[in-house]
Amino acid sequence: GLGYVGLTLGLILSDEGFFVTGVDLDSDKITKLKNKESYVFENGLQELLKQQSGKNFIPSHEIPDDGDVYVISVGTPVVKKSEDKSPVPILDYIKELSIELGKKLKPGNLVILRSTVPTGTTRNIVIPLLEEYSGLKCGHDFHLSFAPERTAEGKALKELRELPQIIGGVNEDSVEATAAVFRELTSTLVRVSSIEAAEMVKLIN
Repeated sequence: GLGYVGLTLGLILSDEGFFVTGVDLDSDKITKLKNKESYVFENGLQELLKQQSGKNFIPSHEIPDDGDVYVISVGTPVVKKSEDKSPVPILDYIKELSIELGKKLKPGNLVILRSTVPTGTTRNIVIPLLEEYSGLKCGHDFHLSFAPERTAEGKALKELRELPQIIGGVNEDSVEATAAVFRELTSTLVRVSSIEAAEMVKLIN
């Protein structure tokens, strides 16, 4: 999803030399990006979009077939279904994306989650769907980690390069594969003990 989180990270990665396909189902967003117009207000983002659009950053409606690293940053809105019950997170978007991504996964791929989710969502919902629709085994055939986005609006481009990056993975290989990506952005990486620990960092933030 090319909301605030996905777009800022995608363009920063592009600026560091990665070839990035930014995927969103919203046709208006994709059209604007193809016209080098940002729909997100962020200091320096419009200039970065103009520099990287058509160069290292390509907007698209579809998940590419030949990706090496897939970053999930879709929204998980919180909705109050009735007056007498507490609000609950809606995980439909992340479930749908996990199914579609599962169809694209190949051995050796890395999946990085950055969305705000209830603790346990990655292990109990995302991983089973990815495995079911790919026919691959997480931690054996493909890597997976949770590396939460922690930037403040207005400071994202600066903070993506300065804030410590938290990484929790399904195994050590997944953590190190993720570290290899983020060390290109920031000098400080914090490896935590599990996916759930990284999910909790995101919730606390």
